Amino acid sequence: MKNSSSIPLKIGSLELKFNTVPAPMAGLTDVSFRKLLDEIGSIGYMVPEMISADGLIWRNRRTFDMMEMGQFSTPQFIQLFGEKVDSLVEAVKIVENETKFDGIDLNMGCPASKVVKKGAGSALLPHADRIRTIVSEIRATTSMPLTVKIRLGFDRINVEETVKTIENAGADAVCIHFRLRSTPYSTPAKWEYAERIRKMTNMVLIGNGDITDYRTAQKRMTQADAVMIGRGAISNPLIFSEIESGISTERSKKAVFLRLIELIDHFYVDELKMSKLKPFIRYMISERPDSKALRLKLYN
Repeated sequence: MKNSSSIPLKIGSLELKFNTVPAPMAGLTDVSFRKLLDEIGSIGYMVPEMISADGLIWRNRRTFDMMEMGQFSTPQFIQLFGEKVDSLVEAVKIVENETKFDGIDLNMGCPASKVVKKGAGSALLPHADRIRTIVSEIRATTSMPLTVKIRLGFDRINVEETVKTIENAGADAVCIHFRLRSTPYSTPAKWEYAERIRKMTNMVLIGNGDITDYRTAQKRMTQADAVMIGRGAISNPLIFSEIESGISTERSKKAVFLRLIELIDHFYVDELKMSKLKPFIRYMISERPDSKALRLKLYN
């Protein structure tokens, strides 16, 4: 049965307490930031930075560093990307047998050129047969909760076909960023597709795009079963507790930022700490009128 925003979200066999998910973002949703969000709470599950299936099966040290689990009370899904079915299947076996992740998320929506050039991420969206093969082979490999992250399409909208392909191949949920791969972030996400897609699928529908405050999130949760929040969560990590409470929190952003510094200090060696901190500062000061001057001072 499909979920509403008022009842727990269930993906496969995993029942979650909240219908909110921080979006995986390269260089940002690392162990320190996820630990910060875990302490704040009110999140259904989390996803670390996108992981290369090839890097995982090659036992790449940096890949395993990015998969740092830490101690979390919030369920953790791993997001895998790749273009080769065999590599993805082998990576899923490693995840299931050697890690404590709670679910698998397949990335078929990343717009980054370096990913697309390899035939992975959003480059898969025009190819229903390849999508069907990947999802069905992974479904046959594991009983773990399985989600797929997509977009409306690559350079044309074909999201309904893609959703049906994913569902028929056995996925438990689909997360849709409501833009094309070719659509700039300055163009509003097309959330009008959410309700249409929700009616045509029995999978859990997680919507993503342009959620920057708790009021917008609550509105979008009437259009989809759950929401995934990217830039809005980095700018304001308290957004998830605000969604749950329905009010703007009185907790200080400064206190949250100071806690993030403590966590970075805990998880990283000295020579890496500043490089880890800088991207968060850029987002967290974005609403300040002097943000541009502060960024220039920080990076120079």
